[in-house]
Amino acid sequence: MWAAIQYLGPKETAPEHRHAQNAFRFVVEGEGVWTVVNGDPVAMRRGDLLLTPGWAFHGHHNDSDSPMAWIDGLDIPFIHYTDSGFFEFGADGVTDEGTPDVSRAERLWAHPGLRPLIGLDAASSSPISCYRWAHTDAALAEQLALEDEGHAATVAPGHAAVRYTNPTTGGDVLPTIRAEFHRLRAGASTRARRDVGSTVFQVFDGAGSIVLDGVEKHIHTGDLVVVSSWTEWSAHTDDGLDLFAFSDAPIVERLHLARTHFSEGA
Repeated sequence: MWAAIQYLGPKETAPEHRHAQNAFRFVVEGEGVWTVVNGDPVAMRRGDLLLTPGWAFHGHHNDSDSPMAWIDGLDIPFIHYTDSGFFEFGADGVTDEGTPDVSRAERLWAHPGLRPLIGLDAASSSPISCYRWAHTDAALAEQLALEDEGHAATVAPGHAAVRYTNPTTGGDVLPTIRAEFHRLRAGASTRARRDVGSTVFQVFDGAGSIVLDGVEKHIHTGDLVVVSSWTEWSAHTDDGLDLFAFSDAPIVERLHLARTHFSEGA
């Protein structure tokens, strides 16, 4: 996997292009940018997850007077290892400079539990262009509220989590990348575990600590944490912690190499 921070300055435009690599963007700071994916302008706001499937034309334009920053996550190393990378430039700017509040893809696909009766075949990448923070935040809050009411709604005490999914398959949003969001309430810890495959965490909000193979690292808003394959890890927070996570789990699972080990007593 490849993880990077992209920074788009005020009134700046990133010209359109496309490539074989699958990509997503997770907004960590700012607003006022639209990414244009195959001609569909998609508003970008803090906490939103936006998809750019492989070979989709995309570019970005910042209509605001402030910069914006987001995580770019791609499967560049995997595409390189398989010698399957292709790249092509598109328009000098972007094909649509519109600034709609809601993209066409969202208007068609982003309705909970409902899908249009067109394109009924399974798609390798999710047709939802953006998973909005408001929905992610609400889903996590409801899990913790249900836990408080005595229902089994969290993966561990005080640990709420969601996975972003492809509505045409119920699987991952991209064929090579899994995306999740985890929320730990104050005083909560995760179970210590090892996984085949690598994960990158972004501390979206809060502070805490993460232990990597016995070494404790203190983390706070804005930090990125890399957990390489088969590294034992666990997280803890005294005050509350929101973590965005992405991994290469879809590749590992398709190769039938997936394996997870929870440490005894954890």
